[in-house]
Amino acid sequence: MKQLYLLPLLLLGLFVFSNSQAQKLTITANHSDAKFILLNDYDDSEKQELGTGTIEYKLEKNLKNRIKITKPGYQPVIKEYNKDLKWDKDQNVVLDVRRVDVTAEPFDAEIFVDGRRIGTKAIFVSIPKDRSATIEVRKPGFAPLTRTYYNSPDRETPPIRDYFELKDRQVRVEVQPADGSVTVNGNLVGKGNQDVNVPNGDCVTVTVSKDGFVEYERVYCNKPGIDPEPPTRETVALEERLVRINTVPSDAAIEIQGQRMGLGAYDVKIPKGQCVRVTVSKDGFVKYYKDYCNQANRNEPPIQETIEMARDQAYDNSVSSDLANVRITVPVDSAYSAEEAWRILSSIVTRYFDILETVDFNTGYLTTSWQVENFNSAVIRTRVIVSSGGNSDQLAYAVKLVSQAAELNDPNRTKEVITVKDDEYFRDWSRIMIKYQGLIEEIQARIQ
Repeated sequence: MKQLYLLPLLLLGLFVFSNSQAQKLTITANHSDAKFILLNDYDDSEKQELGTGTIEYKLEKNLKNRIKITKPGYQPVIKEYNKDLKWDKDQNVVLDVRRVDVTAEPFDAEIFVDGRRIGTKAIFVSIPKDRSATIEVRKPGFAPLTRTYYNSPDRETPPIRDYFELKDRQVRVEVQPADGSVTVNGNLVGKGNQDVNVPNGDCVTVTVSKDGFVEYERVYCNKPGIDPEPPTRETVALEERLVRINTVPSDAAIEIQGQRMGLGAYDVKIPKGQCVRVTVSKDGFVKYYKDYCNQANRNEPPIQETIEMARDQAYDNSVSSDLANVRITVPVDSAYSAEEAWRILSSIVTRYFDILETVDFNTGYLTTSWQVENFNSAVIRTRVIVSSGGNSDQLAYAVKLVSQAAELNDPNRTKEVITVKDDEYFRDWSRIMIKYQGLIEEIQARIQ
């Protein structure tokens, strides 16, 4: 009977004894070189290194039993083993979150992870198993750097630590008009606003162009000791207009503001707010004038224009002559009396000109009325003026064939219709109408 009373007491003693003994755990990491570190309860600072790979650890009565398991390139894992709980003797710890220590320069550059700003200078990047993380380092005025890390067995292993240094500069080129083309070192990079990279130790040539505008070109350099540094951003406004002029015939002369610039083809630049006068000319064709304006209240200039010149009717009905507008002295042969010479001279003139305006034998002065002809290019007026000339010993007459033209498309002309009396529009012409071509030669042949 006493034995029956002793059995419960024995079992109770065994239970009390087993609980009074601290639990002993075998903790194994999935990496044989992973370290186990016991942490201080009050601040989680490292207290004691316990071992690597696999350890045996006896739970301490007066501690939290917080253990950190670490391995370079992995996110540390902290395990807390509460002494009041019953734990399986074998504990397994898995390190599978990759970690990359990222540092960046300049130190005020911003670090982004998967598009979210995380910080500057230095951060830790954690990459869960079978995931990836994209790191981008940015600073205004510098070309950003981007790298992607993968935590996957079929991809490259992420580095334990990585260093980003922004060395290439970047210029934000803002283009007006918005569809202007941007080229870098002759290669088209796109239309509109562009981020232009300037490699460290190098220079790049940026060109902004658009049909109908004068192109913009600038060189940015990223070299030590070269000023100025590339700007963070630059606004490029194409404001000068450009008109490509082509002529038919292809050898016509092109003048800009009165200055000859070329033959057949020329790119006319028109500054903002101004107008430029273009003149196209060639012997035998009607002279062409046009004003191209780059002003808000005027029509936009064309991108290009082909000028097809019309044949000049006045030119085709005339000949070039050194006798035009020149006083030609014609001595009278001594065989002729003054009256006979005057009669011959007058008869020759009246065969070419119907109306004589002034006739005075005594002074030896004769003028014809203007003979006027209208052509597609100009109004031509012609007259003859005869006056006495030579020395006192010999009778002679000075004959002048006056040939003048008034351009119909002269841009300075204010009158719509030109008459023979509008002297201000007429200029001496180095040609004479074909019908008057033999007049002076006939006078010379007859009385000289």
